[in-house]
Amino acid sequence: MALRGAWLAAGLALAAGAAQANNIRVANVTLKHTDKKSGTVAVQFNLSWENSWRDAWVETNTGYGDAAVSNWDAAWVFIKWRNAGTNWNHARLAAAGHTAPDGVAIDLGGNGGATNVGAFIHRAANGSGALNLSGVQLRWNYAAAGLALTNVIDISVHAIEMVYIPQGPFWLGSGAAPATPGESGSFTEGAWTSGATIPFRVASEAALTISNAAGCLWGTSASGNNTIGPAGVLSNAFPKGYKAFYCMKYEVTQGQYTEFLNRLSASQAAARFIGNTGTYRQTIGTNAAGVYTNGAPDYSLHFMSYADGAAYADWAGLRPMTELEFEKACRGPKAPVANEMAWGDATVRYITSIAGTDGSGTETALPTNANYNYQVPLGPVRAGIYATANSTRAKAGAGYYGVMELSSIGYEPAVTVGNATGRAFEGTHGDGILDAGGNADALSWPAANGTGAGRRGGAWDTSIWANNIYTSSRTMASQTYAARWYMNGARAVRTAP
Repeated sequence: MALRGAWLAAGLALAAGAAQANNIRVANVTLKHTDKKSGTVAVQFNLSWENSWRDAWVETNTGYGDAAVSNWDAAWVFIKWRNAGTNWNHARLAAAGHTAPDGVAIDLGGNGGATNVGAFIHRAANGSGALNLSGVQLRWNYAAAGLALTNVIDISVHAIEMVYIPQGPFWLGSGAAPATPGESGSFTEGAWTSGATIPFRVASEAALTISNAAGCLWGTSASGNNTIGPAGVLSNAFPKGYKAFYCMKYEVTQGQYTEFLNRLSASQAAARFIGNTGTYRQTIGTNAAGVYTNGAPDYSLHFMSYADGAAYADWAGLRPMTELEFEKACRGPKAPVANEMAWGDATVRYITSIAGTDGSGTETALPTNANYNYQVPLGPVRAGIYATANSTRAKAGAGYYGVMELSSIGYEPAVTVGNATGRAFEGTHGDGILDAGGNADALSWPAANGTGAGRRGGAWDTSIWANNIYTSSRTMASQTYAARWYMNGARAVRTAP
């Protein structure tokens, strides 16, 4: 929920706010240094989050030579505003004039569509631990929004934890033979005919031919929902995972989605409210004043449709991830392991109980090496529940670069290569604005009914041996999911500047 207080800067009056997400905080929002000539003003705030990092190393186990890796986490920060008492709008940032403390970088996210809808804030040098930043400033072009210094406005600053996935080649498919238990419908090199699959190397963002011929991308099933679809081409514009991108560190949480609902018009919010309050740990509801609230902001959010997740991504200035990007986030540059999960091995360590106060954000998983929840508890858990300050990748249930819960908690929406609608995706980013019905309206995205999008990864009500949890499994990759379902979550990405 936003904290509000009055402030006056060079005649521009506003109510300033702070927003919260999982392990990340924005506080003390004010306006500074109004520039009447350029029509800009600095939105100043404090920003902090736990377990921040930046690191560099050489990965030797790639199956394709050594790979230099540089990786970090970041906050994606964006600003909403409104004339007092009216609907919220998305702020456009100025091209320059942003400031951060020493050792911290600010990268505008102005590529690939909507211009300067937010910024990535991250460490500029290697290091790790809590990051506490004071006096961060993003310069807002208020004049471009048609505002004058006499307007009375509300400001709301939002931050989402992201992970930088560096540019570089990677593998699709693990080289396993289709089996039960085991991955199903995985990507393979087009020379494959039967038996163990052949991992496919993505070595650029150039167009890819989809065909059962050597050197082409193909799949291991010729029928049903596991198929890669007919022969064809993935264009240069389709995000293939080679180019650097940022991925949300966690699935959308109930706290984040509550903020989202409270920044929409009443009709938009009603369309995007997922209902099912009190069922399977879904805590979002409304109070007597019609404001959306929740009882467990750190829980991952389920009961989502594709349209819900796409709307959140558009509103935040992000975009859906593709199937190929999903596997890159899981596996990184490493050589594939047959039937591996996102944490890099083929072993599941599942929760038997939860310790801590329900809904407090401090719950821990038992046993202490758990990295997956199968019906314990009956619903999603706290985002990041498996990770500790000293946990390994397998213990944390993390993808190679530090993206959490890719194989667990909720099914991940992903743009499919299994049909023409998905293949037409060009990686356009959201512009922060939804249509009047509360739907995403970015160009080339899968339709609101889910055509062009499928699901990857596992979910909390899936048997630990269900095929979906394997990194390369494409059991539901081409399944349209228009309806809300209790195992569907959401996560979004953005191409790196």
